[in-house]
Amino acid sequence: MEAILLLLLLLASSQNIMATEQWEIKLRSNIEGPTADQVWPYLADFCKLYIMFPSEVSFCIQGTQGKPGLIRYDVTKIPSPSDPNTSIIQWTKEELLKIDATNKYVTYEIHENNVDVTKFIATMQVLPAGDDRGCTFKWTIVLAPIHGVTYEDFVGTLEGILTGIKSKIENLF
Repeated sequence: MEAILLLLLLLASSQNIMATEQWEIKLRSNIEGPTADQVWPYLADFCKLYIMFPSEVSFCIQGTQGKPGLIRYDVTKIPSPSDPNTSIIQWTKEELLKIDATNKYVTYEIHENNVDVTKFIATMQVLPAGDDRGCTFKWTIVLAPIHGVTYEDFVGTLEGILTGIKSKIENLF
């Protein structure tokens, strides 16, 4: 009987640990050309992040531009892993949690989505490069593990997105 109770306690404990597990990802990319002051207006416009992100469409559906509580709908088309000739449509509803013009960052959370994300809070920030030529794009993400996706694979996906962001920003200027 004691062995069964101990086993049940261990199982309950492991379930609790799994429920609180989270991934923390910190990425950054040096952007050549524009300064942080030049890039900030694009990052601050939460409704039009498709200008910098590899999104098909992104638009706000609720709230006030530049204010926490603003909700945007974002749609991205990616190649199917099983057939590169077809595409998968991914969508998310994201809420702006915080915007800080002085430190040039936005924090947002993904709510409804079709990409199996249950918890996802991210901060994007542009920082001066220190030499008045270019800037640094910093992306910090805290999320619950995604079923069927490894941490390494997800980081690789985000690094690919960040490469696209870097290219889009550099091409704006």
